[in-house]
Amino acid sequence: MEKRFVALIVSLVFSLGISWAQSSVDNFSPLQSEGPIPSRLSDMMGKADDKESFVLSALKEGRVLYGTSLNAYVQQVADNLLEAYPQLKSELQFYILKSPVVNAYSTEQGCIFVNVGLLAQLSNEAELAFILAHEIAHYTEHHSDLLGEYKNKYQGADFIQYYLNYHSRSREQEADADKVAIERYFGHSSYSYSVMDGVFDVLQYSELPFDELPFDHNLVETSFYQFPANYFLPNVAPIADRSEIIDTLSTHPNLEKRRTAVKLQVTGLSDAGRSVFLQPESSFKAMRDLARLECIHQWLVSHQYDKVIYNCHVLKHSMPDNKFVDKSMVTAFYGLSKHKNYGQVSHALTPYKEVEGEMQQVSYFLSKLSRQESSLLALRFAWNAHREFPEDAFYMDLIKDEMKDVFVKNKMKYTDFSDYPMGFDLGSLEPQPNTSGNSKSEGNKYDRIKHNNQQEMVRPTEKFKTGNYMLVDIHRDSLFVSLMNSVVQSAENEQILNAIATPKAADMSKLLIVRPLCGVEADRNDLKSLQKAIRKSDKQEDRLTLNLVRSAKKLKLKPLFFDTKQMAQFDTRQYNDYATIQQWYREYKQAGGIEMQYQQSDELARIAKELDCNRMCLVVTNSSKYNFFSYYKLQSLIFSIACPYIFPFALAQLAMPRYSTNVDVVITDFTTGKQVLHSSNTYYSPMRESYLNAEVYNELYKFVKGKK
Repeated sequence: MEKRFVALIVSLVFSLGISWAQSSVDNFSPLQSEGPIPSRLSDMMGKADDKESFVLSALKEGRVLYGTSLNAYVQQVADNLLEAYPQLKSELQFYILKSPVVNAYSTEQGCIFVNVGLLAQLSNEAELAFILAHEIAHYTEHHSDLLGEYKNKYQGADFIQYYLNYHSRSREQEADADKVAIERYFGHSSYSYSVMDGVFDVLQYSELPFDELPFDHNLVETSFYQFPANYFLPNVAPIADRSEIIDTLSTHPNLEKRRTAVKLQVTGLSDAGRSVFLQPESSFKAMRDLARLECIHQWLVSHQYDKVIYNCHVLKHSMPDNKFVDKSMVTAFYGLSKHKNYGQVSHALTPYKEVEGEMQQVSYFLSKLSRQESSLLALRFAWNAHREFPEDAFYMDLIKDEMKDVFVKNKMKYTDFSDYPMGFDLGSLEPQPNTSGNSKSEGNKYDRIKHNNQQEMVRPTEKFKTGNYMLVDIHRDSLFVSLMNSVVQSAENEQILNAIATPKAADMSKLLIVRPLCGVEADRNDLKSLQKAIRKSDKQEDRLTLNLVRSAKKLKLKPLFFDTKQMAQFDTRQYNDYATIQQWYREYKQAGGIEMQYQQSDELARIAKELDCNRMCLVVTNSSKYNFFSYYKLQSLIFSIACPYIFPFALAQLAMPRYSTNVDVVITDFTTGKQVLHSSNTYYSPMRESYLNAEVYNELYKFVKGKK
């Protein structure tokens, strides 16, 4: 009965039809897997084997790609390397990981993962061949990968990003893998030895953008407004030489020593008959472009807006008409403005002093923008995109949201925007006619006031700054004015309704329940402590999930159970939809509670329609030991002296450890990102699980019954 129930819920939640064609560069959409799920992945889904922790975590976060053109390209390179090793070829499976980190790695199960970030930075096919040969050697030489156990979720961190950024092996293993790669696999292929320097350059300068191009001020300025000179750096920090860096914590340590050793190994070897490309060079470039566009998408998910803006600026030179690049640029400026107005900018920008090269100019400029300027710049980008693509509703949603920030939150008025460009000689203008006394104007006095205000040209004053000139070319547009008035009126009405509204029962019958995240205190430098914390966390998540489902049923809701442990029953369509919601969840967490438009809004709207449910319940808890002694323990002990009958209970309470447990209950409309409930409470008790279950039920009860 239990299994049939789970299967029914999984089928209800994830049997969502989706038509998917392989993404192309010209018509790019975020990459999704295709074809049947590889047997090795389906066997791993739903397992909890510590040895497979990395693969499972990657699957549970929806990051693994299979069946795409990127997979096909990588597989062909691997086949070229393994032509003389048919048995090994059958053992290994190659997958793509949706991560912009420049890396590749192998597992003991014969899975080799290549990040889109690595594919995006390569210069040729032979570089990829050597990196794959290196990872194949790690597998054949059984180099253990203990860092895969460092699943840091109990600290609230992104385990996969933690793993990708700090994944390392010993110096001896790296050198051994290089040696074996050349002797057995790369050396027996037809790939050129000339690419070795390039391979280590890719790894050594992995954090750099796709290319180095000066930042064009015309991207953010026009002929009628310019930003102050101090918004731009006179000189950017040069890219430092990495050859002297002792990179003991990098993804592949001691790169210079490895470079030297590999050069010595290939010295004297003939390159005759070898080639940098065995597949057409055009295929490589198309593969790399797809990977670069997917990197842009992943940076948007993680709100790394400076990386999006600069790399889109770079890609515009090779893809001038690419709609996805244009849309990503608009989305990045919009996202930055939301963080400027409602959140912490540090979540969305890299500190400019930590950036090198031309991209530093972008990070510095974005950090200098005021809230008002950021909103206006985002509004300009969204408006221009809407005029070019009026059928795309996403741009209109951004425009309305930015208008609300400009005219409501930042309290700017229509007359705050000049009709004349910066530096215009106002003395050359004729005096404006006084139309305020025109009795022939139609309508009441309020209509005439509005009419006259909008007809009268706005002249700048000495108080005008850059922001006051940023709408010279659009604020007279009749559609713009009409939309602005509508947005302002709606915002005012919403404020009034919120002020007079009385709580009422929530209008919902279904609730999508995501597996909770339960953090447990552990020593992050102690592997055994980490493993123990992971097991505790998983068990606590299991129990809390069951309590959530029971609570929802008691409240007459239809819980749609969204649990990663049901992945073994997925097909590719279900896995892609699962991955979309997981991606939204990462973006939602990165937003830090900011209500904003999400770039995956179309896909999320489709999922909500299929489910007939757009509300998702998230529960996040963190628990740690608290002070052993407390006032309440001492109080119980004192009372037991007066009443000896309670002494055993007081003694038991004294012996029990106390825990500090924080619980956040969030119900979110995942099509808009709007929180309809967010409660956060901390309690101190030895009975943490009982308190936790009660807290979750109480918050759901108050919300459903309209008491919150």
